[in-house]
Amino acid sequence: MAAVIPGPSDGDGSRDGPRGDDSTGDGPRGDRRFRDADRGQLLLISGLVVAVSLVALVVLLNASIYSENVATRGIEAADGEALEVRAAAVEETGALIDGTNRNRPSDHDAAATAVEDGIADLDAYLARAYADRGGVTHVSGNRTTMENGSYVTGDLTANGTGDANATLAADVDRTRGFVVAVDPATLASTDAAGAPTDAFYVEFDDGVNETREVYVYNATDDNVTVAVGENGSDLTVVCSAPAADRVAVDLTGGTLGDERCPGLWTTSAGALGAPYDVTLERTDEANGTATATALPASGKSVSSDHNATPAVYEARIELRYRTADLRFETTVRVAPGEPDA
Repeated sequence: MAAVIPGPSDGDGSRDGPRGDDSTGDGPRGDRRFRDADRGQLLLISGLVVAVSLVALVVLLNASIYSENVATRGIEAADGEALEVRAAAVEETGALIDGTNRNRPSDHDAAATAVEDGIADLDAYLARAYADRGGVTHVSGNRTTMENGSYVTGDLTANGTGDANATLAADVDRTRGFVVAVDPATLASTDAAGAPTDAFYVEFDDGVNETREVYVYNATDDNVTVAVGENGSDLTVVCSAPAADRVAVDLTGGTLGDERCPGLWTTSAGALGAPYDVTLERTDEANGTATATALPASGKSVSSDHNATPAVYEARIELRYRTADLRFETTVRVAPGEPDA
């Protein structure tokens, strides 16, 4: 057996030679442990940075969404206020035009002057009303923006012709505010098949073999009924309403009493040529009144068997509204009670 020769001692009992471990960390294994620790710290710091970045991104995104919502709400509110001003100007101008026409001015110049003065008063009123909200309004309209028309009224049978048929307005380009108010007790009792020979009706005739008829009668259920036809064709019932002391048939507004009546206006059957004549037929089968504002195809007034007086048919107004955040300008045509088509 070979003898093991111990190495030289360094005086503290230790011996030189290879060591089984690097417990002091000075050898290759210690360096590797330091490197592993550095990687762990780096991964931890990187994860923390990513987490903080994500939190910051979420905060920024939420702030952006909030700012956009606030800005959008501000725009919508400003737009809504501008539309409110527009609606008020149109409604009040329409009421002014109709009020002027009902007062029966002596001529068209007097009617236009009254409307022009009224628009100036409306401008002052709206300016005061919206000044408290920080808005500046201006409404203007003058004689050059207005169309002459005729305001026609009268009892159905008080037409001076001596017969049951009468011309409400001849040679008309447009009609608005056309209302026939009838006493149901005086209407013919019939149905859609018998109405063409029995019932009161309004006829629109463009003079080229194109007509529209609107019949008003009491149906078998005692309801006031409205039926329409064209060129003498079979009638179509469009609406009915319970009888009352007086039932208004709004031909241009499309209502019977308080109910909507789709298909009542003449253009529901297609375009009617212009100019056209409006006549009341078989008025001995209805008591009531008729009211309409007509735009003549030529001249200043329409020919009528009823009471036709000078009127303003339409006006155009210039509207401006400004706030710190909004500038709104528009031109609006005002013709109250005119049908959509």
